Amino acid sequence: MKNGQSDNSAAVKKEPKELAGESVVSGWGHGKAYFIGRTIQQQDATIEAAISREEVGSEIIRFNEIRDNARKDYQKLIQDLDRESTVDASILNIYENILDDPAFIGQVVETISVKLFNLETSIRTVSNDFIKRFESSGTSYFKERSSDMVEVCEKLVSYLSSESGRAKTFAEPVVLVVLRTFTPTDILSYDRSKIRAVITMSGGKTSHAAILARSYNIPVISGVRNISDHIKPGDEVLVDSDKGNVFVHPEAYVVERYLKQTHGETIYKELKAKWSRPVYTRDGVRIEVLANLSLTEDANEAVENGADGIGLVRTEYLLSNRKEMPTEEAHLAYYEAILSKGAGKHCTIRLMDIGGDKIPQFFDMPQEFNPFMGWRAIRIFLERKDIFETQVAAILKAGKGYDYSIMVPMVTTLQEWIEAKAFIREIASKLEMPMPKCGVLFEVPLAILEMGTFMKEIDFASIGTNDLIQYLSAADRNNSKVNYLYNPVEPAFLRIIRNSIKVANDNGKPLSICGEMAGHPLHTVLLVGLGLRRFSVMPRSIPLIKEIISNISFAEAAESISHIDVIESMDDMLAWLKNLNARLLGDLMKRIPYIETGI
Repeated sequence: MKNGQSDNSAAVKKEPKELAGESVVSGWGHGKAYFIGRTIQQQDATIEAAISREEVGSEIIRFNEIRDNARKDYQKLIQDLDRESTVDASILNIYENILDDPAFIGQVVETISVKLFNLETSIRTVSNDFIKRFESSGTSYFKERSSDMVEVCEKLVSYLSSESGRAKTFAEPVVLVVLRTFTPTDILSYDRSKIRAVITMSGGKTSHAAILARSYNIPVISGVRNISDHIKPGDEVLVDSDKGNVFVHPEAYVVERYLKQTHGETIYKELKAKWSRPVYTRDGVRIEVLANLSLTEDANEAVENGADGIGLVRTEYLLSNRKEMPTEEAHLAYYEAILSKGAGKHCTIRLMDIGGDKIPQFFDMPQEFNPFMGWRAIRIFLERKDIFETQVAAILKAGKGYDYSIMVPMVTTLQEWIEAKAFIREIASKLEMPMPKCGVLFEVPLAILEMGTFMKEIDFASIGTNDLIQYLSAADRNNSKVNYLYNPVEPAFLRIIRNSIKVANDNGKPLSICGEMAGHPLHTVLLVGLGLRRFSVMPRSIPLIKEIISNISFAEAAESISHIDVIESMDDMLAWLKNLNARLLGDLMKRIPYIETGI
């Protein structure tokens, strides 16, 4: 049986199976299983293919030839992606850098020359060594960079096979099953119009492959164990990446649920067309719904989804796959691209949140037992003002003629903020440019509990609920052992949010919420009732949030949550919130797509 083709010899009904994994790119997909790839780590269990001393020279020549072939392939892919104008093709540049990396080249040549391994074995051995070092680094950034090494290794090895030409088209929709780390060319080498989903052994949410899949709206599930024991080529597979489920030979009710979700996509498109305009509550209160973004192409998606502005630009993307800190020119090009695509609407640019799980490979970070509470963001900037100045200068220059502001993350004390703002003013004065509006991202408990002391010194505020909940509950939301404690409807947390919104409103300072809480439709009525007038969410959430807001009375929502203090448990709060939504919105929540996951 060939790869991707079903075996029709058995007429018996196949038993349905349900597998679990981790959602990397959300969505649903339904098709026939098509297998690609094998893990580099399998090389450990094989016997290295030896060559004679006389074959060393020809293997090295062939290595240089296939590197050249791979480089040309990547350059063509970059050109093709540039023409599509939907994906930032620069994410493929890292592969050219690896192909030309002296360390990689030298180790492959040495393995061929000294160990007398053939070319494929040498490439896999060296690649595996790099991957082990990346994965033992202890940071998610380096672990996800191991997928870049897998990509280059598999690309090079494909030229050595007699079947190096991958199938480009499919006769019917497929679910790609990747028996190794998921890489970009797993999508780019095939007919993307027929790829409905991807199931992979490993691959993170910020990997290059995930970024590409997200751009093409292809759902991805990672971490499915023993894939080939449960799925065979040609099997019918349905992927629900919103919940991290894979259904093999799905039962009728599962397929029906998928078709309903497909109908939800039609509703989403209708809402997207409807909400290109501003939104008001039923009693005439304007609520802004802004976009969070990282990539330059996200700005296009934000405009297409009706964003009233850009509430958060996560500039850490600039650090990805660089061998040194980005230059002012690199910063400038990035901000200019985003601002120019923003349709003239306001844009809030967050300074780089270096540290935690976002540690650049070139940055000399101290060894820390708890990096999320260590040297991070503003704490680095105030010590390394050279980094601070490069980024701020580029933002000021790019912002000329645009409506923009600067937001500083991880501020803990008022003194930190005053020092940071003074330095921004100093840079603006040096460049003879006006001082931009500057605000604080409140995500540290000490700062948000003392928000009132910041009011005279800031132009606006934002609440980063993701980190704030983690710090308040001492619970990592990515840790399955404790993430039950990570819940935005915890009564004590909601009281902090309500007080923060009140402090900002009383002082006439705009406040937004930019964490995942703001993007979940279940929380929209609650947040409006608490007085929030500025949401900042993923672009795809914008039409859904606007539709809910248009059906809310601001005064009624405020009155409805006035007795929130009497609710003591999280379960009671969740039950009350669902009843509140049903009372104020009727059956609207049932008609809003993706309501179970909040996207």
